[in-house]
Amino acid sequence: MQQVFSIPKSMKKDFKYTFCPGCDHGIAIRLVAEVIDELGIREDIISSTSVGCSVFLYDFLDIDCVEAPHGRALASATGVKRARPDKFVFTYSGDGDFASIGLAESMHTALRGECISSICINNTTYGMTGGQLGPTTLLGQKTTTSPTGRNVDYYGYPIKIAEHIALCDGTAYSARVALDTIPHINQAKQAIKKAFQVQLDGLGFGFVEILSSCPTNWHMTPEDAHKRVREEMIPVFPLGVFKEVSKDGN
Repeated sequence: MQQVFSIPKSMKKDFKYTFCPGCDHGIAIRLVAEVIDELGIREDIISSTSVGCSVFLYDFLDIDCVEAPHGRALASATGVKRARPDKFVFTYSGDGDFASIGLAESMHTALRGECISSICINNTTYGMTGGQLGPTTLLGQKTTTSPTGRNVDYYGYPIKIAEHIALCDGTAYSARVALDTIPHINQAKQAIKKAFQVQLDGLGFGFVEILSSCPTNWHMTPEDAHKRVREEMIPVFPLGVFKEVSKDGN
């Protein structure tokens, strides 16, 4: 019997798919929509998304949104949350946006323990602008700005975002998940829900790093791109929860 999937209430009914074929952003955004519906927070939510493929979030979710400059999603979100502490505020960014151009904003938001939830899509490249080397580009990976591959002497090491965010005292939850298999997708949804719940509980900053494919800039089929996530990305960026603070502070 064929299974029919319904569209979450928080997603627009007339959206036009704007991502490249095989891109995992569509999966991630659907998971966000499902979590919003399950928590019943659609009417009280405000998102902040800055320049990058992540900006297309606005095309899919029927919620209030603020568009921020590149790398400034969490800076804008902080202003929104402080002006309207009664609202649920979250950001949706790419790894270049969150961990390079906006690294200072991201780290200091976590250090301050702002009650904001943040999702970062890590596809090891700048997807929207042509596949340049980013902060999470793997060693040896070829990009348009590292045509011979990333090497340590010239480019340094890729940043492990979830681990760094977990070190911040204001972080209540930090996890890394992936979208390469159905079990991992289910785990990703639960992580997003926990990152949202810590904000609802007033515990501090909630963060989820999502390992995602970029078939277009990796010059791969979607199947091969997901294989790369499993065989090359996960060994470097291990999945798991790196920090979780409970209501009793432990």
